[in-house]
Amino acid sequence: GDTEALLDYRRRAPHAVRAHPGDDHFLPLFFALGAAGAGAAAHYLSREVMHGSLAMDSFALEPVSDAA
Repeated sequence: GDTEALLDYRRRAPHAVRAHPGDDHFLPLFFALGAAGAGAAAHYLSREVMHGSLAMDSFALEPVSDAA
């Protein structure tokens, strides 16, 4: 939930450029977070690595209920 840190990923995680060579590879995350709404939680649907280096993780963003 630390959006500010995510926006600063190039400084905080300088090797992330290997996984996200251009911001167009990373910025869709913010669209998904905004669409999910405040307080949404990410749940893994799939954790897959292809060819030894290509991560194909899939997530579902779901609202966190107050009853939980």
